[in-house]
Amino acid sequence: MSSSRRQWIRQSSLALAGLGFASELLAKEIKPFSPVTKQILLNSNENAYGPSPMARKAMLDAYVDSNRYPDDLVPGFKKKIAEHWNVGTENILLGAGSSEIIGLATHHASANKGHVLVGEPAYKVWNGQAEAFGLSFNRIPLNEKRVHDLGKMLSAISSETSMVYICNPNNPTGTVNDVNELSAFAAEASKKTMVFIDEAYTEYAQLPSLADLATKNKNIIVAKTFSKIYGLAGARLGYAIAHPDTINKLSSYQPWPDSAASVVSIAAATASLEDKNFVEQCRINAAKARELCYAFFNQLKLEYISSQTNFILFHIDAIQKDFIKEMQAQNIYVQFRPHFGGKWCRVSMGTVEEMRQFCTVLKTIS
Repeated sequence: MSSSRRQWIRQSSLALAGLGFASELLAKEIKPFSPVTKQILLNSNENAYGPSPMARKAMLDAYVDSNRYPDDLVPGFKKKIAEHWNVGTENILLGAGSSEIIGLATHHASANKGHVLVGEPAYKVWNGQAEAFGLSFNRIPLNEKRVHDLGKMLSAISSETSMVYICNPNNPTGTVNDVNELSAFAAEASKKTMVFIDEAYTEYAQLPSLADLATKNKNIIVAKTFSKIYGLAGARLGYAIAHPDTINKLSSYQPWPDSAASVVSIAAATASLEDKNFVEQCRINAAKARELCYAFFNQLKLEYISSQTNFILFHIDAIQKDFIKEMQAQNIYVQFRPHFGGKWCRVSMGTVEEMRQFCTVLKTIS
């Protein structure tokens, strides 16, 4: 397609979308992204501000090329990611969010039928897939600080341990293990089994990545995603960082290496990596929203776990009403969580205004 024809199509598409919409896409300030619904969705740890303005424009510019496979775009995109983490392109494997990366790792781990060592509570959405591969679970309770008990987990590794999974910061608690301690744990545990480090929320907590460690160790995999602070949960794009030999093994479970990436998702993710101001503002806004919630929790005498992410886990045993149902009646959606022998709610941080509305309803219900 000639550049002039492509330009004409893009300009025509923008005209159809409306000049006002196009102007909003190019606006510098961050605005809540709320397409057609008045629902306040605080149940999936999504970024209420995303995609970034740069990512939205990039997606519009790229969609006209969706009739083509993204093969020519993948090398440049992987180079962009590699430069971001100071690793090589041979250390990167793309997936449909970090969820696919977890699936590839469990598929690989299931070659040695045994169990996956995990914290409790921890991120569990992928557990069914692991069980379908023939793996079971050994769940080690979090310690008194509500973080992974690395000492007990290390002691629990046996010949039956096929993989260790750690999400840091942890979902659903939002708590953080010290990165140096986690690095030492991963290095030691990897002598006996595969170690999977899920770094979906590190940008919110401003944590350094264990990417460098993973590139040198065949038994350590780090997973990253564009679904959280980058606001691209619907674009479904994540990636593994690992030793080249490990990358090759994981890619053998895909139809072809990096097969999940699309023209549009690559364009959006590339722009997102460049939009550092947006990422920083989202981190700041999430922190403001957390502080707002903490103030209300303290006022209502509701126990909560201090978080470094875009969600908070708080105790709702003291609330006599059907909390989740009462919230939904006000068009606010949160997650019920049965943890630590009681009833808890995990609430994602929406915009600051959305969290004000959440707190107002919370006060009414309580």
